[in-house]
Amino acid sequence: MMTKHNVLIVDDHRITQSGLLYLFASLDRYNVVGTLDRGATVNAYVQSQPVDLVILDLNLPDVRGVNVLAEIVGSRDMTVIVLTGETNIAEVHSALKLGARAIVAKADPPDHIVAACDAALAGEVYLSPHISEALGKYQQPPVALTSRQMAILHYLAQGETNKEIAYRLAIAPPTVSFHIAELRRKLDVAHNRKIVERANELNLL
Repeated sequence: MMTKHNVLIVDDHRITQSGLLYLFASLDRYNVVGTLDRGATVNAYVQSQPVDLVILDLNLPDVRGVNVLAEIVGSRDMTVIVLTGETNIAEVHSALKLGARAIVAKADPPDHIVAACDAALAGEVYLSPHISEALGKYQQPPVALTSRQMAILHYLAQGETNKEIAYRLAIAPPTVSFHIAELRRKLDVAHNRKIVERANELNLL
């Protein structure tokens, strides 16, 4: 018996939602369990519903898509595919570093979306040719951070405390402290308050 993978679509454009619903309706191995047009409700949804795969737009009307990505990958290790019209390639690069399993442009053909879903669920990382070409021209930051460190960095930039970050990512506060110490080391700063400043200088945020 074929396993069905439950898909959640997060995009505020009705046309995109409708197109994805039509696409997945023809694929027996996928089942769309919900569509959301806001980012703030995504984490609660994936905590309470059986979701195997999230298709996420980076441009949402209420919160940054990369913040949604950081939260659901950091707390649930969720498989996320970014489907975006985003022209800021630094934002796309951040999504990849935060743990997106695939990135597809909205201008790409539908079969690239299906290929991205199949690859991501198989544990691979998929970049559509359009995205791969754009990233190839992008000047990557000189410091390499893990997806967990990137998530913590994003929350530090929003002014959240260690305790708040621990709650968001469902990890222990000492674990947050350990990663912050690693951020200080990698960014070569002496104090926590310098982490975000240095990250901005290096275009990590």
